[in-house]
Amino acid sequence: MAKYLGGIEDSNIEIVGISQHFFSSGFDIQYYNYQLDTLAVQKLDIAKSLVKVEEVSAEIHSSPNRSATGALVGYLAGGPVWGIIGAALSGTPAYEKHVVLCELANGWRFAMELDKNEYMAWKEAMDKRK
Repeated sequence: MAKYLGGIEDSNIEIVGISQHFFSSGFDIQYYNYQLDTLAVQKLDIAKSLVKVEEVSAEIHSSPNRSATGALVGYLAGGPVWGIIGAALSGTPAYEKHVVLCELANGWRFAMELDKNEYMAWKEAMDKRK
């Protein structure tokens, strides 16, 4: 799920979250409107609403703790050979995180963190627009 990192500087609202639609090229911005004292959701289309998207960073993360746990369990269950097998089989698959800067047609600018699939969907929608 997309993670809002900040950037919208409007004293009347507070961003609660950003979520992407699974089966369309849309996304929602959930925010609290202090003037109306309500929680609101603004539904936007990626290709129509985004003026600019710029990737700031892309990182690949993996967790060594899972391999160590697998090695320990394997070792306790069957000795050193099973410890090596446990470490090899329990490795965490790597996952990608992309940090992007976005600008909407209404003037809002913000940074958000996307996983690999979300980033590819946003990039594809922006490429179709060109």
